[in-house]
Amino acid sequence: MNNNSNQISNPMVEVPKTIEMNDENYLNDLLEYLKNMVNNYSYALNEMSNQELYNRIKPIFEETSALQRHFFDLAFQRGWYSLEKAEQQKITSSYQKYSDKLQEMN
Repeated sequence: MNNNSNQISNPMVEVPKTIEMNDENYLNDLLEYLKNMVNNYSYALNEMSNQELYNRIKPIFEETSALQRHFFDLAFQRGWYSLEKAEQQKITSSYQKYSDKLQEMN
């Protein structure tokens, strides 16, 4: 794992840089498609009033979400995605903020 500055990443798997699509392009397109599908299923499930339809669509949503996560992990392993390290102070501050809001709701 590469820990340059504030980034968490893996060594990048090089792909040909041509006008034709490569593995990285295909994976990014697939990820974008799956993210949109997960969002659309989420909206649909939130709006669904028919319980039978909801029960049929929810497993498809969960499967699509898991598939999206799987392909994200693959892209991260190949070094095509990097993550930013969060500072401990920001983590603590966010945790406290949402913890306080949760306490207000109880």
